Amino acid sequence: MAFLRRLSIRSQLLILAVSTIAVILVLIYHTYSTVSGMVTRSHEEYVQQTIAEIKRNVTSNKDVLFRLMQTISYDDEVQSYLVEQNAIARFERFKKLNVLLSSQRELKDGILDIVVSGDNGYSVDINGGARYADRLKDRLPGKVNAYYVGMEQFGTLYGSATGIVFASTISHVQQGERFNEKLGTLFFILDPKALVGEKEYDEEQTNTQIYLLDRDRRVITSNTSLQTGSRLPDFDSGSSPADHQTVQWQDRPFVVQTENLPAIDGGILSAAPKDALLKELLVIRRQELVILGIGLLILAIPFIFIINNILRPIKKMIFFMTSLQRGDDLRFGKRISLKGYMEISIMASEFNATLDEIERLTQKLLETNARLYGTELERKKSELAFLRSQINPHFLYNTLEAISGIAAVEGQARVKRMARSLSSIFRYSIKGTDEVELGEEVRMIQSYVQIQQIRFTDRFTVHYDFTDEALARLVPKMILQPLVENAVHHGIETTLRRCRLEIGGRIDEEGALIVEVRDDGIGIEPARLDELRNMLDKPAVGDAGPAGWESIGLVNVNNRIRLMFGDEYGVRIDSAVGQGTHIRLRIGQRRDGGDVQGADRR
Repeated sequence: MAFLRRLSIRSQLLILAVSTIAVILVLIYHTYSTVSGMVTRSHEEYVQQTIAEIKRNVTSNKDVLFRLMQTISYDDEVQSYLVEQNAIARFERFKKLNVLLSSQRELKDGILDIVVSGDNGYSVDINGGARYADRLKDRLPGKVNAYYVGMEQFGTLYGSATGIVFASTISHVQQGERFNEKLGTLFFILDPKALVGEKEYDEEQTNTQIYLLDRDRRVITSNTSLQTGSRLPDFDSGSSPADHQTVQWQDRPFVVQTENLPAIDGGILSAAPKDALLKELLVIRRQELVILGIGLLILAIPFIFIINNILRPIKKMIFFMTSLQRGDDLRFGKRISLKGYMEISIMASEFNATLDEIERLTQKLLETNARLYGTELERKKSELAFLRSQINPHFLYNTLEAISGIAAVEGQARVKRMARSLSSIFRYSIKGTDEVELGEEVRMIQSYVQIQQIRFTDRFTVHYDFTDEALARLVPKMILQPLVENAVHHGIETTLRRCRLEIGGRIDEEGALIVEVRDDGIGIEPARLDELRNMLDKPAVGDAGPAGWESIGLVNVNNRIRLMFGDEYGVRIDSAVGQGTHIRLRIGQRRDGGDVQGADRR
C-alpha cells in the first residue's frame, strides 16, 4: 500500500499496534453484541408473549362481561321491572331482580357490584352502587354494549377505593309500540385486576414494567407499586403503536412500547430499563477491557524499547536534515555521524556525500539565478516604461490644438486656465515615483477634465465620488487618464446633447481598489464591445497591438495593472448603445515585499 509506505516507521509500528488492539476490541464488541442480542431477543419474545397473554385475558374477560350483561339486559324480570307502573308489582319484581343480579355476580370473579338504573327513576343494585348511576350515565356516547366507562373512586363502599365500570344499554325487546325503546342502563363495577386474571407478572422476573391503561392513560393494573388510577406520560405521541421508543423516565432510560387494546379502548404499555437486561454482560465486558488494558501496559515496555532502538538514529538524521532545510548556514557545512545498525550507517555515509554535491551545485545555482533575476527585472522595467510612454500622444495633440484654436478666437483668459491645467498635468507626469496616492491621480484628472470642459464648451458635467480610504491607496501613475479620455472622446464628443461623467472609487470587501468611470454618451456597438473585451482578456504583453483608441487607452492600462498585480486584476467594460459606457478598474493592494493582496472573484 503506497499510503503506508509514505508514513514514518513509528507511525507504521503504531498503526500495527493500534490495528491489533482494534481487532481485539472488535472481537470483544462482536461477542458482547451477539450475546446481548440473544438476551434482548429472548427477553422481547417473553415480553411479547406476556403482553399477548394479557391481551387475550382482557378480551376474554370482556367477552364474559358482554355475555353476562346481555343475559341481564334481555331478562324478562329486568324488562318487566323497568316498565312496571304498579308500585306493589314493582316491589315484587325488585326482590326477584336482586336474586338474579346476585346469581349473575357469582359467575365472574372480581365483580364488585351490578346496578340496573332505569330511565323511570328506579334502580336496583347489590352493594349500593346505584347512587353513582346518574353521574356515570353522562359519560355514555349513546346506546352501548359492554362499554368501558372508566375508573371511579368509590371510597370504602367495596373495600377498594378504585373500581372500573362497564355499561350496557337496556332496550325493550318485546314487540309492540315500545320495541327497541331505551329503558335504562346496566352497570358492572369490577375490581381492576379482574380484567387481567389471577396470574401475576412479577417485574423482577420479566425485567419489564407492564401497565394496563385505559383510554385516558390511567393505570388499571400493573406489575409495579404504582397505584391504580395513576396517569402515565404520553410517551408514544406521534408514533405508531408498535414502535419502540427510548425515553427518560424515573431518572432512567427506558425502552417503551405500547400495544393497542380495542376491548377497552386502551392499551398495554411495556417499559424495560435499558441497563437492567445487560447488567451482567456489562460487568463481563468491563472485566475484559480491564484485562486487555493491563496486557497492553505490559507489552508497551518492550515495544517502546524496540521502537527507540530503531528510531533514535533515524530521528537524529531527520533533525539534521531539518536544520539544513531551515537554511542554517552554520550547520550547512557540517556532516552527520551516526552509530547504530548497518543500514543507518550506510545512509549517513551516502547522505554526507550527497551534501557535498548539493553544496557545489547550490553555489552554481545561486550565481545563475542572480543573473537571471537581474535580467528579468530589467525586462519588466523596460516593459512598464514602454507601456507608459504610449499613453499620452493623443491627449497632448488634442490639448495643444484646443489651446491654439481658443487663443485665436476667444482671448487669453481661457487660454490661461487651459495652460495652467496642462502645466499641472505635465508636472505630475514627470515626477520620479511610479506609484502615487489615488488622491494625487484624481487631482490630475480634475485638471484634465477642466481642459476638456473648456474645449467642449461645458457640454458635459462631471461628478466625483471617492471614499477617504480609496484616496489614500497607492496606484500606478497615469492610470486613470486613459479611462477618462476614452469616456470624453468616444462617449461624449460624438454626441451633441449634454452628458454626465461620473468618476468614483472605493475599497471592496476583499481589500481591492475599485475605480469606476461612467458616462451617458453614445455607448459602444455590441460587436465592437466584444472585440474590445477579447483584447482585454489576452495575456498582458509589452506591446498593445495595432494603433487604435483601444490599444492606446484601455488595453495599455489593463496590461499595466495585470503586469503589476496579476491576471485577476485589470479593466472591465460594459456598454449599451445610446445609454453610455461603464469602465471598472480593479487594482490590488501591495503587501510589504511587493505581494498583492486580494483576489478578484467576479
